[in-house]
Amino acid sequence: MSKQWPFFWAGITFGIAQVIYMIGLWVSKVQAGKTPTLKPITVTTDLGKMFRGLEVSFYNLFNLPDFELYGKAIDGIASTGGAFIPGVGWPIVGMMIGGWLVTRAEKESRIWAHYPARVLFVSFLGGVLFSYGTRLAGGCTLNHLLGGIPLLNIHSFVTAGMMAIGGAGAFWVMSRTGIAPFFKHQETLSYAKGNDSGEAATYKAGYNGTRRPIFWLALLFSVAMFGVAVYGGLFNPESLQHLKKGELVSFSKSIDAKGWFYVVTTLLAGIVGGFGMAKSGFGTECSLVAMEVAQPMTNNDSKFAKMGVPRITRTLMRGYLPLIGIVASWVVMLGFIVFVWALFDVGPAFSGALKYQTTVGNLIGGLLLGSGAVMLIGCEIRSYMRIGMGYLNTWVGFMGFALGYLPFTLFYDAHKAFLKSTLLIETYKWYEYISPNSIVGQKIILGLWWLALVGLLIFLVRLGARNTGATTGSLLHKNTEDLEIDLETSGKKQGGRIGDVTVPQPVPGAAVPAE
Repeated sequence: MSKQWPFFWAGITFGIAQVIYMIGLWVSKVQAGKTPTLKPITVTTDLGKMFRGLEVSFYNLFNLPDFELYGKAIDGIASTGGAFIPGVGWPIVGMMIGGWLVTRAEKESRIWAHYPARVLFVSFLGGVLFSYGTRLAGGCTLNHLLGGIPLLNIHSFVTAGMMAIGGAGAFWVMSRTGIAPFFKHQETLSYAKGNDSGEAATYKAGYNGTRRPIFWLALLFSVAMFGVAVYGGLFNPESLQHLKKGELVSFSKSIDAKGWFYVVTTLLAGIVGGFGMAKSGFGTECSLVAMEVAQPMTNNDSKFAKMGVPRITRTLMRGYLPLIGIVASWVVMLGFIVFVWALFDVGPAFSGALKYQTTVGNLIGGLLLGSGAVMLIGCEIRSYMRIGMGYLNTWVGFMGFALGYLPFTLFYDAHKAFLKSTLLIETYKWYEYISPNSIVGQKIILGLWWLALVGLLIFLVRLGARNTGATTGSLLHKNTEDLEIDLETSGKKQGGRIGDVTVPQPVPGAAVPAE
């Protein structure tokens, strides 16, 4: 519990979190007399509700007009306005708590990590692009990569393809602006402090983040957003329409509406998932980057070393470690869904709405998601646990999230009309497209897809071991820092080679300009 985990076990942990979440929704729908479906974790709509809650609370505390209502609010009564009503996303809260718990277990927050002003600005801009991209694409990278791809959602495959393009473009641009040394899946003080500048871009002797005004501004924003949401969800469960000027926001979708089982299970799912992510740096966008650059890095590692990409990042990319974690989570989650659908006839969700169909929004939104995630140095779900871990760049990027939602909620009807008018594919899932008239056929297709993912996981582990020179056991069971140290040590002892694989020797990273 005091050390980081490998990506494989982080993926298994997140898959378990998905199962806990789906059980929570399943039981709560049955209790409410509704037809249950198996829906993996989604967070972006909940995040919009949390941002809206903070927004309305601010207006009411300071007796300000609600600009989303265009002057249509009745005096003394708050209306919902825009695309979102105030609410709380318990998985989001849980992921933040999970990240914080890791800092307690490891006895190390990440407040020590220093990010220059230019990196913080890029993170803020990345948050804006990513947040707006979620609205156009009908969900974030969590929705599409960790839920949509294993469920064979057509719009998720399209979005993921565009994310890969956007991420590669942002990676290329940022690597040529001196930011490449900050491309790290996770920071630990012991690794950074004992390494050269190429591995320790965020380590700065004597740095004290609390002396920076941006530290307190970003921290205040995160505390206020989570604080208002939890307060409204736990202690003030009345209708928003009853809110008077000068009062904090209250939420209509509270514990009274959802029930304690829903709250506890979805919060627990967030904590488990956030803990696993924080224990490894597990995320989504880096898996797409790994898929694109693993072989080029294996064939010409020195090129990426000259760009300033840290050695540990090059190792995890060559080893497909982020993608191994993602596929491991797919295998756990989809195995549960296939089992339940076959035995209990409770099927997958993500149908019945325009946001789950394929539109031009998936093309544009995918590009924004991919580029924004790279600029954030982490996708949205990583952001929640990184907030709990104390990463300043994520706190700043989170403020950009709030700004990125505004165009969508201010011009909600126009965005809905745009998405509806640019519908490209109506069918929701590939198995519906292949077998439209047979539920049994659809179940068989999804089962075969699960077997294919198991095979993909085995293939990636073997390929990653070959690319890095590590054993498959080390790749699966050693965290990236221990794996990197072992490879470097073995490489030096064997003249730079392990088997038939050249192990790149430590090279200084790109110089990190002073702030």
